[in-house]
Amino acid sequence: MSDKSGTTAARALRPRDAVNRTTDGRIQVILEMPGVGREGLAVNVENNELRVHGHRAPEVSRDGRPLLRERPQGDFQMTYTLDETVDTTKVDAVLEKGILTLTLELKEAVKPRTITVRAG
Repeated sequence: MSDKSGTTAARALRPRDAVNRTTDGRIQVILEMPGVGREGLAVNVENNELRVHGHRAPEVSRDGRPLLRERPQGDFQMTYTLDETVDTTKVDAVLEKGILTLTLELKEAVKPRTITVRAG
């Protein structure tokens, strides 16, 4: 799996990410995206690419104009190239407390399996 970043403007909004293999052989993509809600996210798989598109709305100040903003606002897109071992029909997405976790299953043919040895 490889990551292809978007345009320069999208990089300014690029969420921090990590790609891990779980102990049971799945792949997890974890993206930090505070301030982004479910309604501001779209996750798609097409042509062996996993795309995450999101929008972080401007924060509204209660007491006037903000002096400092550490979270950029606007649109962002992350694209990951999937290899042939990933089952693109089995992708799970969970957004919890500003963390988007995408879990990708591997195809059965490439999952490790234990072979039982029989007595002869």
